[in-house]
Amino acid sequence: MLHFAQARGPGGFIWKYALAYLLAVLLMGGLAYVLFQPLIGLFTNVLLQVAQEAMSGDDIEVVMTREISGMAGRIVFSYIGLLLLTALVWSMFEAAIQRRYVREEGFSIGIGADEFRLLLVAFMWLLFNIVGYLASAIIAAILGAVIMGLGGGENFALGFSFPIVFLLAAFGWLYCTVRLAPAAGLTIRDSRLQFLNAWGASRGRFLPLFFAYVFLGIIFWIIFTVLYSGGAAATFSIFMANFGSIEQIEANPAELIFFVLQGRFIASLVGIYAVLLTINGLLAYVWAGPASLAAKTDPRGGGIAQAPDVFA
Repeated sequence: MLHFAQARGPGGFIWKYALAYLLAVLLMGGLAYVLFQPLIGLFTNVLLQVAQEAMSGDDIEVVMTREISGMAGRIVFSYIGLLLLTALVWSMFEAAIQRRYVREEGFSIGIGADEFRLLLVAFMWLLFNIVGYLASAIIAAILGAVIMGLGGGENFALGFSFPIVFLLAAFGWLYCTVRLAPAAGLTIRDSRLQFLNAWGASRGRFLPLFFAYVFLGIIFWIIFTVLYSGGAAATFSIFMANFGSIEQIEANPAELIFFVLQGRFIASLVGIYAVLLTINGLLAYVWAGPASLAAKTDPRGGGIAQAPDVFA
């Protein structure tokens, strides 16, 4: 769990990573705004028309349908382009994380062979999940039929089969996911695509890895709850600083709409959630630690620090 704090390498990694991640979040947000500006402008215009009572409900439906149909092509291509770019940006930061963990390098970010190999790893994870869902459905159907047969076709037998099938499928998925978790670290370590080979790096280490992620998941849930509650409270306080009471907002919804569309409110909101997303990026760095340690200390050899007893 604490490998992120014990990782060796040149100093200054975390603050450089955080600043770069913040910049990436802002740039991606700006690009998304540029790509979807016509759609955002349409919604803004409709809100203003509603606030000024210049448009009825029927008019809204007609205008929205006509305008969105006209820009459907741009919306689809913008979404696909942004999705692909998001995957590339993810691979850039994931590669920086893994180079730190398994190669003990300083912070560096760019587009190269490491990044494209991690995109292939992500594609393998996608295939793994698709195959897992299909296998779960097939196994669920078989087990459901067996349990129904044993229960004489009674309805209670069908209800009894659901928790059994769900628990088996969940355990199978979790087990395979934990065993394959070192895939990204092995890929960066060996400078070639490694996915199924990650199974060997986690041999005999399932329970320590599993519980490390359980505890990290609980900690992250607490952090997310506190941070996003704080973000929501900060946003609410901005409203309350400009409106005397909830009753004032309810009495004049148009005033609220005009306030939301002001640049200073949008800038405040962007600032709050840019910070929250950057913290998410730092937590991603922490989350990658246990599996990267497994890759680095691969009991089969190949890592910088081969130590099979690290997880003992």
